[in-house]
Amino acid sequence: MLSFVRRNLDPAARLGEILFGLVMALGFTGSVRLGLEEADNRELFVAILGCNLAWAIVDGVMYVLGELFERGRLSKLARELHRRPDDEALALVAGELDERLPIVQHAPGRESFERWLLDVIRRSEPVHGGILREDLAGGAAVSIVILMATFPLLVPFLVVADPNLAVRASNAIALTLLFVLGARWGQFIGGNPIRIGSSLTAVGVVLVLITIALGG
Repeated sequence: MLSFVRRNLDPAARLGEILFGLVMALGFTGSVRLGLEEADNRELFVAILGCNLAWAIVDGVMYVLGELFERGRLSKLARELHRRPDDEALALVAGELDERLPIVQHAPGRESFERWLLDVIRRSEPVHGGILREDLAGGAAVSIVILMATFPLLVPFLVVADPNLAVRASNAIALTLLFVLGARWGQFIGGNPIRIGSSLTAVGVVLVLITIALGG
């Protein structure tokens, strides 16, 4: 399962999906608790698992739709590059590069690179606009990542008798995972792991405090 995820999601996408999953799980934990004040651990476990599962499915579908939208946008861009004169087509290529690779905005030889890229695109086959197998695999990988990331938050509801204590323990696990994730993210982007980990943890703490203040 892990190898499947690695094949279909790059490290940045994996980290992002884990982050969103943990933050959403924190919110789900509080909101479900608000609606089940007298609930036992089994009811909380089922409710929170259902929320996490629903989020995993929704996010997986959104991934597929996002890939479909981006491919459609690129297909339209390719058609525009074939149809427009060179000066307008080069302006489109420059705008795409500025958005995706701002680091090359003032790089030497950029104009030659843009002309080369335009020539490559015009010689290439049209971009497929439909859903590909890779899209579906990526969507499945997204769902798996979210479920794997949020499952540790459900463990307290299986081993802690007091529902209120189980909720607090689940929140503590989520905050710990947020810090670890932030530190790993910092290493990945070359930032300060402690600072980024602390920032993500602070976001989680704010969510927990809000739900506690509302009675969660």
